[in-house]
Amino acid sequence: MNTDLVTEYKSMIEPLFPMAKKAYGSRDQLTPNHEASREYTRLLTEFHEKGGSLPLLAKELNVAYAGIRRRVVMQDVSVSKVRPRVRAKSEELIGATQRVKEAKAKSVDAYHDQLAAEYESGIPLANLARSLSLSSAAPLYYGVQRSIQRRVE
Repeated sequence: MNTDLVTEYKSMIEPLFPMAKKAYGSRDQLTPNHEASREYTRLLTEFHEKGGSLPLLAKELNVAYAGIRRRVVMQDVSVSKVRPRVRAKSEELIGATQRVKEAKAKSVDAYHDQLAAEYESGIPLANLARSLSLSSAAPLYYGVQRSIQRRVE
């Protein structure tokens, strides 16, 4: 394995951590934190394209491999580009919650596709997360991204 490549990219990525960790919300925001996050992702992608080992880099950076892999794989997928046509009414949340639970029992892909369908129909993912007893909507956004990514491929 090319440890020189790991060392080179580690030195470029580490200074970005303090700001990139604070980039919350839509990726499209023009804040210094979001710029740092985008640069972090760009460097990870460049490293990967050069044949670098993401697991080795993750170990050197002391971060989760899953997190850096997600950044590389999802770089071109954005939930923000999907705009629900209408906002769903609160009573529709009950049905959406049930459909998501049923899809989750079938398969991961069905679950992600159902999350995307609910989001596109106007169900706020934050409300759906609460209804599913989740502390955050982040995993739901990830599921929507995965569904969108499969549609594009």
